Amino acid sequence: MELVVAMSIVGFILVAVITYNLVGEKFYQSTSKQATVLNDAQYLMEQMAKDIKKATALTFSAGTLNITNEDGSIVYELDSEEGKIYYSNSDKSIEDEFFAENVVLFDVDTTEVDDGRVTVELKVAIVEEGTKINEESHYVTTFYLRNQ
Repeated sequence: MELVVAMSIVGFILVAVITYNLVGEKFYQSTSKQATVLNDAQYLMEQMAKDIKKATALTFSAGTLNITNEDGSIVYELDSEEGKIYYSNSDKSIEDEFFAENVVLFDVDTTEVDDGRVTVELKVAIVEEGTKINEESHYVTTFYLRNQ
């Protein structure tokens, strides 16, 4: 009888430890995914800021931002099926470099370019298990062009 009670106690402790471990692992994976997506979005916005500020001309159409500066042209393009943004430059030293994933919305308002302002809107989603969106982060930033 004592052996059965001892085995039951050990079994409950084992189940508790395994459950605790699985919950911790799931939390870690979720937090890690969130950090990666938000880091990608922040990096993209910082890189775009550098390029936009040096721009002499900007056009945006159907998820593609074309930036012209003294060194040539730069393209940020959203692949809406994959939810990824790619980067290329005119001298082809960088071609289709992956910048960010899980992008739900990429929009650039170029109506105020003559006033030296460009507004970029970016929405990224934390996606887990297929297409279920757990959380979205929405960025709207106005950049001021130096060359205007």
